[in-house]
Amino acid sequence: MTLPSYAGYIVAPLHLVAGLLFGLIPASVYHPAYYAVYGGIVLTLVVTAVVYGTVIWHQQPGMAVLWLHFLVALAAVAIPFFAVSFDNTWGLIIYPLIMGGSLLACLVVGHVVVFAARS
Repeated sequence: MTLPSYAGYIVAPLHLVAGLLFGLIPASVYHPAYYAVYGGIVLTLVVTAVVYGTVIWHQQPGMAVLWLHFLVALAAVAIPFFAVSFDNTWGLIIYPLIMGGSLLACLVVGHVVVFAARS
C-alpha cells in the first residue's frame, strides 16, 4: 500500500475533532449525553492511535517526521483549549490530561511501530 507523504498528519485533525468534542460536554453529570460525549472522545482518540500506527507502519518515516507529527498535533490540541469555553473547572482540568495522554500515546505508538518495522 502506498500512502502520500502527508498521511501521517491525520493525527492532527483527529485530535482537533476530539478537542472540539469537549465543548459539547454538558455541565451536569446527570445529563444523558454527558457520558456519551466522553465515550465519543475516547473512541476518537483510540481510533486516532490505531490509524496513526497503521499509517506509520506503511510509511516508516524517520524520527524527525514523527516528532513533526507530534508538534503539529500539539498545536491542534492547543487550539480548542483556548477556543472552547469550559463551563466547569472539571473540563478545564481533565482536558490537558486526556489530550496530553493521547498525544503521548500516539508518540509512543509511532516510535514502537517504527522500531518494530525496522527490526
